[in-house]
This record gives sequence, C-alpha cells and structure tokens, in this order.
Amino acid sequence: MELKCDRFLSEKDTSQTSPELTKLVSLMTDSCLIMNQSESVNNNTQAHGEKLLKGFLSDLDDLNHGGFSGDNDMISALFRIVVNLLKLIGHLLSASRTRKISAKAEVELLVKRGNSPPEGDFRMNISGAQLTSHWDIATGNTFHGFTTAALLSYKGLDESLNCCFDHLETPQKQTYKINSKVVTATFINAETTNLKKPIKLTFSHLKKKNEKHMCVFWDPELDGGAWSTLGCSTVSSRADQTVCSCNKLGSFAVLTVLCDTGVCRPTLNFCTLDSKP
Repeated sequence: MELKCDRFLSEKDTSQTSPELTKLVSLMTDSCLIMNQSESVNNNTQAHGEKLLKGFLSDLDDLNHGGFSGDNDMISALFRIVVNLLKLIGHLLSASRTRKISAKAEVELLVKRGNSPPEGDFRMNISGAQLTSHWDIATGNTFHGFTTAALLSYKGLDESLNCCFDHLETPQKQTYKINSKVVTATFINAETTNLKKPIKLTFSHLKKKNEKHMCVFWDPELDGGAWSTLGCSTVSSRADQTVCSCNKLGSFAVLTVLCDTGVCRPTLNFCTLDSKP
C-alpha cells in the first residue's frame, strides 16, 4: 500500500508562515517520502515506528515549550499535522498497543492487523481522557489489512487555547474556560465527520468543582479555527469528570461555564450568582 504524501507536502506552505511548525512538517513529509521509496511499507518494523513516534513527541515538546502561541489558522494547522503524523506512525507499528509519555504530551496507539476487518469495541486510556469506540468505525469502508486508532493529550495546551469561544452561544454575563486536557483523536478511517456511530470521550476535570460543563470540538472551518459544540453533546457531568458523545474525529476539550460574577450551576441554563454571606 503506497502512502499518499501529497496531503503532507501541502502543509509546507503553512510552515513557511509559521516557523514553529517547520520541524513537525519536515518530519512528516520526509518520513512519508522515505517510506514510499523503500521496497515495501510493510518491511518497516515496530522499531521504525517507535523512532518516528519519539521524534514526533520531541518536536511537539519543543513547540509547546514555554506555552504554544499562534493564531487560529496556526492552531488548526497544528492539529492537522498531529492527525497526519499519528496516522503515519500507526501505519508502521506492529504492536497491538503502544503508549508513550513525553514532557508535553501523552499518546496511545492501537493497531489491528489481519485478513479481515477487526470487530468489537475498543478503549484507549491516557492521563486525563478515555476514548471508547468500535473497530468498524475506526476501519471505515476500506480495509487495507490493518486498522489504527490514536488518542493524544497535550500538557498545558489548555492554557494557550482559552480563547476562540466566539462561535459558542453565550448568554449575557456567561464566559468559558477549558477545564480538561485538550486531546486529538484519529482513526485510519478517512471519514472524520458524520461517523456511523459516535465516539465516547470521558474527560477528567483539571479543577474538580460542581459547575456546568460542556463538550467542544475544534472546528477549523470557523474563521480559521474556533471551539464549537456542533457534532458533540454532553452525556453527563459531575464534579470530577464529563462524558462526551461526538460524531466526528479531531481535537476536543471540556469547558467550564462561568459567569462574570458567579458560577453557572449545572442544573440551570443561565447564570446563578453566588451570594456572599
């Protein structure tokens, strides 16, 4: 199976305007081209996949060192590059489960190889988040002898992305703050929207408080990129975690709903101000 490197090469234009992404784009494009020049992608080993994964996490750490900063387009480009690299790495791995932790990220990758598409449910766990889905959703309509799934969390990216809430419905005096790690979820399935079955994401809260929470998805189509609830619903929420159901793949987080002078209680659709004794 030949890898399609065109979608990787197209990100070079982005890296020219965003030097911070240059190392990730170069790693992605060079690895893809080298793999296609080899006799067969199938000849690459678990060691090659882990080497690429190590380089990817190292470059991601460098990018996030001191806090990631960039405009909406740059954030969207970062998420696209991460998705493409996770798919590329999963293509190489032979181990059924690979988990790595770096200074600024944590990732788990699952691989199923065989003569027929895998069946049943699967679960991925990383610090701060859990994903549950079905192998037929991860595979999609075309099976190439293997199926991959990946879940990655970013350490500290929530602080950099406490913005871009303009496309959320905001009642008067209501504001938002990210209260989970930001995660990226991707499958080998080329269809990333309108999944036949939704994925379930369970987020641990960064701060355990009994406040109203909502699940959001990073939508790159909204003014270059912004948080949106489209395609995601909040299944349940308590002080320490929120469960989300989303019919798409991409990057996700949980927001705490706040008021300028109080707390938006989870049982209400408007701000209830805490009165001082």
